[in-house]
Amino acid sequence: MRSPAVAHTELFSYLVTRHTGRAVRSGIERELAKFDRAVLAVLDMRHVPVIDFSCADEVVAKLVVHGPEPGPGPRRFFLFRGIAEHHLEPIECALSRQGLAAAGESVTGDPMLIGSIERVVETAWREIWAAGLVGAAALATRLDVSEAAAFGLLAELDARRLVIRDGDRYVSFGRALEDARRGGAG
Repeated sequence: MRSPAVAHTELFSYLVTRHTGRAVRSGIERELAKFDRAVLAVLDMRHVPVIDFSCADEVVAKLVVHGPEPGPGPRRFFLFRGIAEHHLEPIECALSRQGLAAAGESVTGDPMLIGSIERVVETAWREIWAAGLVGAAALATRLDVSEAAAFGLLAELDARRLVIRDGDRYVSFGRALEDARRGGAG
């Protein structure tokens, strides 16, 4: 697989009102449309002192749900970086209401999933993040489950765009970012 491009965006300002959220999301979508291959979009929220529920819905939930364009176009993956305690409730609510989940990193850099996700799927995601790159057999060993169960977890994470599939292996966003830094991509 050709490594995904990495696009970094720092969000500044108070993210309040649906109109503001729509404008921010539209700008992000325009930037992502410039890529002709898969993109891991890193949205840095460290400089967002306030995000309200309508803005979380317009920016986070709509990016997550609409990230892959219809048809055979490139996949879009999202990592919300710099998530602080005051971001969690509105983002969690916006995602959970639609049965969505998003990958994030806390302000201290700890990986997290936000939104609606089963505990076993989150556990698998954390194992993949820690390993960086795994296949079904390796994940089955790490979780002490059957290979078929591990494959099912990987398929769900892939379908929800919470990992990046590379043939029969799955790459964490942390590993993709590390690879991009080393390779000079993005």
